[in-house]
Amino acid sequence: MKTEKTLIILLFLMAIIAFSHNISAQPVIVAADLGHGESNKYLNYIMGNITFVTWKIIKEPITPSTLKDVDILLLGQPTVAFSPDEIAAIKAWLNTGNKVLYVAGDSDYGPGGKTIPQLNDLLAGIGTKLRLEHGAVYSDNPDMTAKAYYRMLTFVEPDNYPGLRTDLLKRDITLPILMHGPGCIIWQDAQGKYHDPVKETFPGLIRLVWAHKSYMGDNTPPTPYVYDLMSYGKGTGDHDFVMYAAEYWPDKNVLIVVSGESIYGDYEPAWASSYYGKDLDGPTFVTNLFRWWVYVLTEAPTQAAIAQLAQNTQAMAGTINTQASQIQGLKSSVDSLSSKVDSLTSSLNSLTSTVNTLMIISIVEAILVLVALALVFLHKHKTS
Repeated sequence: MKTEKTLIILLFLMAIIAFSHNISAQPVIVAADLGHGESNKYLNYIMGNITFVTWKIIKEPITPSTLKDVDILLLGQPTVAFSPDEIAAIKAWLNTGNKVLYVAGDSDYGPGGKTIPQLNDLLAGIGTKLRLEHGAVYSDNPDMTAKAYYRMLTFVEPDNYPGLRTDLLKRDITLPILMHGPGCIIWQDAQGKYHDPVKETFPGLIRLVWAHKSYMGDNTPPTPYVYDLMSYGKGTGDHDFVMYAAEYWPDKNVLIVVSGESIYGDYEPAWASSYYGKDLDGPTFVTNLFRWWVYVLTEAPTQAAIAQLAQNTQAMAGTINTQASQIQGLKSSVDSLSSKVDSLTSSLNSLTSTVNTLMIISIVEAILVLVALALVFLHKHKTS
């Protein structure tokens, strides 16, 4: 039993090592979409500094062929709607597994009011619960802005998610990041109801970046889906909002990240290292974001396999312990039965000895009877 257990573990480890080597040997390909009205502002800086991935630019419609071999797809604040065929292609690409999708939204100011519902249609079409709120996040607190209520300073405070190393996002981060005129993230359940991710979560939701001491603004119809102005508008107090969030599909190892502004192409993207006298950790954050995505694609499956191996080994050990306990119980029963057999044998031997004694006594008695009869017979014969 112990040999079989060891063999199974070794085979499983060999499979994990082979799988890990195969994944890590493949370059991670990042495709940045510029075919839906996105700006490329700061994209060249990002590509020039993040060299641990292979880059690709998409300027044509998104098709299965376009997405072939792509591991990470960036949709940096698109202003043109995706066609049903493009949405279907992105969904099919995600469902092949081991993918990361980044979708950058906007506030409802100006053209952003049109962008939000278009991107929400995309998010609904690919099957994620994440949505963009139809509003804008502002603050009047000077510690939360870069000298204007719409130049938001936001904070990298990721939720912990077992096995995904979200702590990588926080590495070397000591300053806020800029989100210029941002929206925020909400989520929608299967019944179509919108939810506040600050107060309500769901399995797979990972909140990444937050705004604090803020309020909700409303620039274009419709009104915000979750954060009504009576409760969250200007003058209602200090509020928290989720500005970047992710949904993780563990069965497919798929990560979908949605933000209320973009890492590239925005009026002033998150890559900014300073803005209006405020020092920022934008380059560090964006680099950490890509390192995290690469980790999810290349190492998270291995870690999950190791965790599954540990779970299987523990279950196997439990089974072996149960079987050993059962065998010990059977051995005890056999020992008990053996003891009873020995006792019975002893009793039989004693009985045999008793029977033999009785037989001897019976024979002696028979002989005595015969002798007595013979004497009686002789006595009668003499008398006559």
